[in-house]
Amino acid sequence: MLVSPSSIRRLRERFFDGAHGFTLLELSVVLLIISVVASLAVPVVKQASLEARSTTVVNDLRIFAAALQTYARERGDWPAGNSEPGVFPPGMEGYLRTTNWARRTPLGGFYTWSPNTLQQGQRYRAAIAIASVGTDKISSDRAQLVDLDRKLDDGSLDTGQLRLGFRNHLVYVLEP
Repeated sequence: MLVSPSSIRRLRERFFDGAHGFTLLELSVVLLIISVVASLAVPVVKQASLEARSTTVVNDLRIFAAALQTYARERGDWPAGNSEPGVFPPGMEGYLRTTNWARRTPLGGFYTWSPNTLQQGQRYRAAIAIASVGTDKISSDRAQLVDLDRKLDDGSLDTGQLRLGFRNHLVYVLEP
């Protein structure tokens, strides 16, 4: 069926009314609505990002702790020697993937294996630390660190398994 020129003209007159744009008021209202929605969304997105980082670190620490505890049960002791930040603990090849350990943590810094370590005046037989390396510092957002401790432990960075150690390194104690 062909459309006649007169029907096109009637449709054009009916829907466009001769107007060919938006008024300044209409544009202002649309921009106001968009800015209000954006101002509400930004804090939600930021909080979700912090939650995701904390959750990733919690999962990493649980996986690492389980692998190290399995090693200790099977071999009778913890892996020997301290590792440098980001360097895989010695002897853990069959228990843990090197790529997970060696990558930068979502909080900054790198994971490090710290057996027989002294942190804030306390000696720990086995611990996993998150250490700053050079200019790559660990997050100093106290609220985020406490949230991480709440998810993993008791909510206090001074007690429990997750503690704030030397130079504000996070220390996850496996054996006091």
